[in-house]
Amino acid sequence: RLFSPEEDDRIVDGHPVATLSYGYWVSRFNRDPAVIGKKILVNNYPMTIVGVSAAGFEGLDPAQGPQIRVPVLMKAKLMPEWSWFNAASRRSRWVQVFARLKPGYTLESARAQLQVLYRQNREYEASLPEAKDWSAYGRQRFLEGTIHLEKAATGYSSLRNSFSTALIVLMCMVGLVLLIACANVANLLIARAFARQKEIAVRLSIGASRGQLIRQLLVESMVLSIAGGAAGIALAIAMTRGLVALVPSEGNPLLIQPMPDARILGFTMALTFLTGIVFGLVPALRASRPDLWTTLKDAVGSIAGSGGSLFLRKSLVSAQVALSFLLLFGAGLFVRSLQNLKGTDTGFREAGNLVTFQVNPALNGYTEVRGTHFFNDLVDRIRAIPGVKSAGIAAVPVLHGDEWDNTMSVEGYKAKDGEDMQAFMNAVSPGYFATMGVPLLEGRDFDRRDADKPGDWKVALVNQKFARHFFGDRSAIGRRIGNGMGPKTKLDIEIIGVVADSLYEGPREGVRRQVFVRQSGASGSALYVRSALPVSAMYSQLRGAVKALDAGMPVFDMKTLSAQLDETLLTERLIALLSAGFGMLATLLAAIGLYGV
Repeated sequence: RLFSPEEDDRIVDGHPVATLSYGYWVSRFNRDPAVIGKKILVNNYPMTIVGVSAAGFEGLDPAQGPQIRVPVLMKAKLMPEWSWFNAASRRSRWVQVFARLKPGYTLESARAQLQVLYRQNREYEASLPEAKDWSAYGRQRFLEGTIHLEKAATGYSSLRNSFSTALIVLMCMVGLVLLIACANVANLLIARAFARQKEIAVRLSIGASRGQLIRQLLVESMVLSIAGGAAGIALAIAMTRGLVALVPSEGNPLLIQPMPDARILGFTMALTFLTGIVFGLVPALRASRPDLWTTLKDAVGSIAGSGGSLFLRKSLVSAQVALSFLLLFGAGLFVRSLQNLKGTDTGFREAGNLVTFQVNPALNGYTEVRGTHFFNDLVDRIRAIPGVKSAGIAAVPVLHGDEWDNTMSVEGYKAKDGEDMQAFMNAVSPGYFATMGVPLLEGRDFDRRDADKPGDWKVALVNQKFARHFFGDRSAIGRRIGNGMGPKTKLDIEIIGVVADSLYEGPREGVRRQVFVRQSGASGSALYVRSALPVSAMYSQLRGAVKALDAGMPVFDMKTLSAQLDETLLTERLIALLSAGFGMLATLLAAIGLYGV
């Protein structure tokens, strides 16, 4: 069976059941129907298998789908690192809502009714005691909120959102390359017809009609076109597999299939026939109208000498050169953009010698206190490895695209209505900044005396951008900040240091205002290790250090920080790589076309 409201939507943490995806059932359990009713350990938590979803159903994301699904009320057990999460809070927003429209309703008509309900819901929330300290501006903005609906037929995919614009740009470049190739083929067919002008003249002289000649030349053009289309499909399959292999799957198998389906094959066949006919027809029409008397006398042929023919061929070459320059300039801009992003100062020193990996003790059942001890012991073990210069921990991996932000109140700073008081947060260990090569500009770093309870921070460091924004030229040391806004917000976090600016999500987003608190607890974190040895020699030793503390602790995403930056800039890298390839291909085609003339 699948999940139902009656059986799996009643008690928080009270429905330890799971359904498997069809693909996971096949690959892990070999289609065994006896798995129904058996227990599996998911993050060391026993779950009873109650069903297998149908083949072909992968979920809401067309790029990748979950292999195991659990009831929504089991969220806390399956995601124990979400220590801040409270399912009973009206302010916890973390789900997507899906609804099926009744017959006769559209998105617009449904939105109008849902907006009324949404407004009533917000008015109720604004009347609760928790909202009594809201400012008039904040209350007004809250009540002005609108609900957003969109069609779910195509699902939701972060991968599609990341690559859709890039793929549209590349599709336009492919279209330009196709035009250049077609113009090239037309030119070469005209040149070939010129070489065959005596043969064509003889055929016409002995009674062949012009239509028969055109059909013969079109058949020859179609043979070339079909052969090119078939070779293109074979090449596309191989190259698309390579491109898909570059896309990080983040632990979930990618569902993107590089094999062309019926739609792509149909589109390719239609385009092949269209280009073969259109760009083979003009040379055929030109070749089938020779001056028989002049051609048979071995004089200069009419095809070579006629002004109209030469103008057409030169125009085709000119168009090829113009389009190839357009592609080259575009490729140059994409490559320069990638260089600018890669050349952006990350704020981290020698990223190629910095190894990072992630562990998550909470998924292995560690409590907050036990997880804190695990991370402390792990850092000590890593620092004792010969060749390791330093090591540190960050709750949010940098240059990864992830982010954790809070609205902050700052001592002595009066926020204007609508002002962005957001700060991007990270929880780091002592020695993190030294490991990353981020200079300490003022004050001190964290040390063991700052080990607070998870989420109960007393001290913090801020980056230079945060300090300048809120304190100007004055020192930030000793100032106090607090989580949240409003007159009753506690300013109970003391700033003990200021560090230089560094990137957070990646080069696209630039430097953010950042607040750093002391890392503690069992939630998943990224470790950073700076070594004097080659990084490849460190991987096995780092895995060994984790295994020595807990043999069952998974280690994932082990790489250098520079490799992580390359993954973050994957979209730009693919655009630059493919556009440069298309530009060079277009230039080669234009050169061949010029030689043909």
